Amino acid sequence: MREIRPVLVDIDRQLEDAARAKQQLDAERWRAELRPRAMRSFAACTARLTWSRGLVKLVVEELYPDDLFDDLVGNLDRVPRRQWPYVVAIAIALRHSWRRDGLARIAKRLHIFLRSGNTTTTSPHSTRVRRNAHALRVKRVRRPKPARR
Repeated sequence: MREIRPVLVDIDRQLEDAARAKQQLDAERWRAELRPRAMRSFAACTARLTWSRGLVKLVVEELYPDDLFDDLVGNLDRVPRRQWPYVVAIAIALRHSWRRDGLARIAKRLHIFLRSGNTTTTSPHSTRVRRNAHALRVKRVRRPKPARR
């Protein structure tokens, strides 16, 4: 009986090694041969893909946002389409915000300027647009009305 046990252990080990080797070969074949063809097919099918709620959810899911995402964005099913860039930007910022410099890098790339010591963000473009809109309103108010004849 003692001699049978080491033989069974050897057989089990050989079966495990064979299974591992087959998995390795399958993975290598997938990466070298099958994956490129599958990705070309996938790329062809997605060539005309447009933004959809499903795609936004997938992008957000891939970024693994924490609970703060729900506090900032709320239910993704209720976010209107025009706010999808905001949703993706928040998810990316959360992903990189574990350190202050990470958040600063993302903000800079998105042209969002963070005020030091403050959580609000402003963009020079949005500030300029607001100032210009205000100036236009002021100018419109100050223009003399044409005289009636």
